[in-house]
Amino acid sequence: MSARVIDAAIGFAWAMEEIALTRLFEIAAREHPITPQALEAYRAEALERGERATVRNGVAILRVEGPLFKRASLMTEHCGASSYDVLRRDLATAVGNPGVRAILLAIDSPGGEAAGCAEFAAAVADVRGRKPIVAYVADVGASAAYWIASACDRIICGPSAALGSIGVRMSMTDTRDRDARSGVRRFDFVSSQSPFKVNDPATEDGNARIKARVDALAQVFVEAVADNRGVSAAQVLDGFGRGDVLIGAAAVAAGMADGLGTFESVLADLASSKPLVARFTRPHPRPGSLSAPALKAAVMPPVVPARRQLSAAEIERIETEYAVLAILKARQLALGLAN
Repeated sequence: MSARVIDAAIGFAWAMEEIALTRLFEIAAREHPITPQALEAYRAEALERGERATVRNGVAILRVEGPLFKRASLMTEHCGASSYDVLRRDLATAVGNPGVRAILLAIDSPGGEAAGCAEFAAAVADVRGRKPIVAYVADVGASAAYWIASACDRIICGPSAALGSIGVRMSMTDTRDRDARSGVRRFDFVSSQSPFKVNDPATEDGNARIKARVDALAQVFVEAVADNRGVSAAQVLDGFGRGDVLIGAAAVAAGMADGLGTFESVLADLASSKPLVARFTRPHPRPGSLSAPALKAAVMPPVVPARRQLSAAEIERIETEYAVLAILKARQLALGLAN
């Protein structure tokens, strides 16, 4: 990169820590910057006929990220959310693609709408036995996201990943006092044939009916997780966090996940066409009943080296360098210094 471009970048205003900025200029000043070809060893390509899914080494990657909604919207297009409908279509495309040997759900989501979740989770469960399908949770797989993960053949999580939050929540805002102060009056007319169509949460009967509705939906959630994980509903209720999340090894020990790992190790496992390891079936000790080394040995699956793949550290370095070069290139074009 020419000295003129470096000088232009230095003269630009940066809101960045000094160490990071120094590294940026060190990368930009290299005589032989990294080439796009170096990235092709690991970069995933768009799945043919898919919408958001990608494929890498024969493994289709579906990213279940951010808040989850039934249908695509501005939230899913521009705000980092995901749509059950889009995920389901991509799942069907991956299953029908003969070049896809396995499917990886990369999950990082706090959950989302209950509507549509059961249907997508059922579609995931239906893939089992047809193609290997594994969920990897790096950071958060909670509520609806855990429901989906539980439907996979296996769940692998990062050591700091939070899994669980099994249950259903419904919130209502009572604005009647505020409206009364503002002079707003509201009239509701309900057909006489349907006395329970509208339930007032401020009354004992209405509150009980709404709570029963939430409990019924939560029971569907619990039973689905129990069926997916091959355990009893009682075990889900008592040992899967009781609405809270469990972290990493504790989630594995409780039977909520099958092992600890990394995205790259899981992807390499699936790409290697190895037979899928059976789910974690030994008795699950209570968190804290094993020493840290013993717990790690009990739940850490073997890491299969990726063949002809870059390491995670190399990938991070390459991506960082390309981001830096892209920034400087944009600045170069803006100043009219491009060749």
